[in-house]
Amino acid sequence: MTTLMLDLGLDRIERPSILGSVAAGDARDRGPRGRLTLDEVIVGAWEGLTAHHPARCPICSGTMTPRYGSGPAPVGGRCGDCGSTLG
Repeated sequence: MTTLMLDLGLDRIERPSILGSVAAGDARDRGPRGRLTLDEVIVGAWEGLTAHHPARCPICSGTMTPRYGSGPAPVGGRCGDCGSTLG
């Protein structure tokens, strides 16, 4: 079996909490090499957005704000700095 490790330079990004603030995760929350996995970065941003809070952009570390559709729940997010979208 082969494992693919993506090195996106995201090892300095701290894990966003469900409330959208940035909290440092401890070692057991980190991937196999002590870094956040891509899944952890995306899920952390998504948890903040679905809680109606800004989150750290997984691409540029800017501020990603919730994006709404026709209902009251966020359907994604958009970064105000780089324009990346999640959703």
